[in-house]
Amino acid sequence: MDFLDQSVLPQSSQHLVLIRYLLVLSYLIFIPYVSLLFGSLSFSLFFKYRWEKKGSADDKKFSKSVIDLITSGRGAAIALGIVPLLSSSLGYAQLLHKSGLVVPGFLFLSSILLLISLLLIYTYKYTFHLKDIFSYAGKERKKETGIEDDIENYSVKAGLLHKKSGFYGMVFLVTSLYLYFGALELASDSSRWTDWNGLVGILFSLPALISFIQFIAGSFMITAAFLLYKHYRPNSEAAPQPEIYSALIRSISLNTGLISSVIFALLFTAGILIHPVNSLSFEFFIASTSALILILFTSILYYSMLKESVVKYSSVLIYVILFIFALSVVKDQFAFSTASKYQTAVLDAEYQAHIKALEEASGTAAPINGADIYNGRCIACHNFDKKIVGPPYNQTMPKYEGKKDLLVKFILNPVKVNPDYPAMPNQGLKPKEAEAVADFLLSTYKK
Repeated sequence: MDFLDQSVLPQSSQHLVLIRYLLVLSYLIFIPYVSLLFGSLSFSLFFKYRWEKKGSADDKKFSKSVIDLITSGRGAAIALGIVPLLSSSLGYAQLLHKSGLVVPGFLFLSSILLLISLLLIYTYKYTFHLKDIFSYAGKERKKETGIEDDIENYSVKAGLLHKKSGFYGMVFLVTSLYLYFGALELASDSSRWTDWNGLVGILFSLPALISFIQFIAGSFMITAAFLLYKHYRPNSEAAPQPEIYSALIRSISLNTGLISSVIFALLFTAGILIHPVNSLSFEFFIASTSALILILFTSILYYSMLKESVVKYSSVLIYVILFIFALSVVKDQFAFSTASKYQTAVLDAEYQAHIKALEEASGTAAPINGADIYNGRCIACHNFDKKIVGPPYNQTMPKYEGKKDLLVKFILNPVKVNPDYPAMPNQGLKPKEAEAVADFLLSTYKK
């Protein structure tokens, strides 16, 4: 998608760091939301299928209520799902400008697929309620001619739309998220930027597969905690539920939470072990270790509640899992930052060249002033006629008369000369700046 690359403006290294921070913020919004969306839809589809097979009213009630939890408002779906994903696409377009990577394009495609998925999921939710309305209307139908046939006809259509929208909503959601995680894994491994930069490199990548399955485990882990929090949190205003239905929610949530947290820990560890060496750093291991400790703590909480048959840590679970997701996001961003160091340097150099070209074209390029550099860098240690930290210039300048190149060389790479004075530290000046300082010193000394 060339339009993403063409919309990019040159950015300095400071701006690129800011974009990375914005990416982290996007992930912190997007990951928990889509995790709850995927987990809720999975629970709903499974228990709807079980209700259709066994006819249990509790299965139907749970299937409907769990999808209602995460689809309470359409605005939230745009703000928490589509906007962060589009932001990620634009952010990577900036960070990977001219690298030839397809990551921004796949993230943009992922956002389109997610939008289609959300439309289908909300259709699934509303047709769930429509089916009940038509069912009730069928029982209470009036005696007008043809009304029974109309109700039956619309009921069948609503049921068919409900079935298809749920299935295809899941298909589009899975496809969108697999592309998303595959693209992120590709961005974090610069060794694959040339050979595996394409759809095949994403679809058949072991890191992408592990990352996606890890996401699925994390989705069930947080959805289970959310269900426990929703139904059993202290001072809950939810209406009391029959004991059989409450036991169903408790059993589903605790068992699912325990199993998914253990699987998540294993996959998280596997992801660290297969992570490309070119993206590893000290910060990466600190974030990974901290997250792994919290994952194990989550498993212990689930196991404790399951063993004691009580629900008392639901509030703690939510916050711990959200913190795990935050650490995972930070870990991945550290990996990408390490893998793209060369790319960042290239973009910063391009930005500096762009600014210089603009200044030259407009005639606003400020000349390098040796006096300003001297007053800002040198005057604290040097003077022309008295000793401060370094020797006075009236003692050192005579040997540089007619040898400006030698003075420039010394300024750029100072070495210890006089044992009576400390070695001069390198001031990090550019060649043109060092030349301006040399001109200022020689001309001032002659006066």
